[in-house]
Amino acid sequence: MYESWIRAEQFYTFMIPLIIIVLLFLTIVFVLAFSYTEPGQRKRKVITLSYLALLGISAAYFIYGHLSCNDWIEQNEHIDPGVRASQTILGIETREDPTIVKAYRRSDSLKENLLALDMYEAEEVTRPFDYDYAGAKGDNHYFTYGKEDQYVFILQGEIDWSENQRELKGIKFTLTDKRFGNIGFYSEPDVVFDSLSLPKSEQRELGDVDLNSAISINEMISGWNFGRQFY
Repeated sequence: MYESWIRAEQFYTFMIPLIIIVLLFLTIVFVLAFSYTEPGQRKRKVITLSYLALLGISAAYFIYGHLSCNDWIEQNEHIDPGVRASQTILGIETREDPTIVKAYRRSDSLKENLLALDMYEAEEVTRPFDYDYAGAKGDNHYFTYGKEDQYVFILQGEIDWSENQRELKGIKFTLTDKRFGNIGFYSEPDVVFDSLSLPKSEQRELGDVDLNSAISINEMISGWNFGRQFY
């Protein structure tokens, strides 16, 4: 897949922009040459036919290339700074701002984008969740930890209430070809959070819990990406 991706990317990000630039330049030349030749002159006919032939060849190349590489466009719609750290246009590489990258890598769309991209392989991951549920306040769910359950962390989102399951579910993404990493794609180091299942019997409103020092679940559980957590 890597070779076909590179060919398609070169077509859309190098060849097409280059040909458009050349055609714009030749259009200016054609208009000037056409203006300074007399109607009916053989020179004008040659210039016109040459220009039209060039447009036809370019159009045929665009159509052929697009039919061969159009899957790239659909895939590229799912690529943002959270998926790829750099982009190349006309052979010039531009790197994304680290602040923007960090924001996108915590976005809710990261999982959907990675699932849609063919260069990533997805593996479902589960792990036990052994923290006591303290209750909810709006979309915020609070959990206690420590020897005396004196500390609190927060998960913002929804919980899957089950009969007896207590587990985290996530997806581990890896590049199908390591060479994609050489052109800016991230090999996702963390498990991307999918859902948390808890027994229905634990469902309750928030009790008497000190929330002042509560931390994010992103700080509490390492190796997992829980997306943006706003409180």
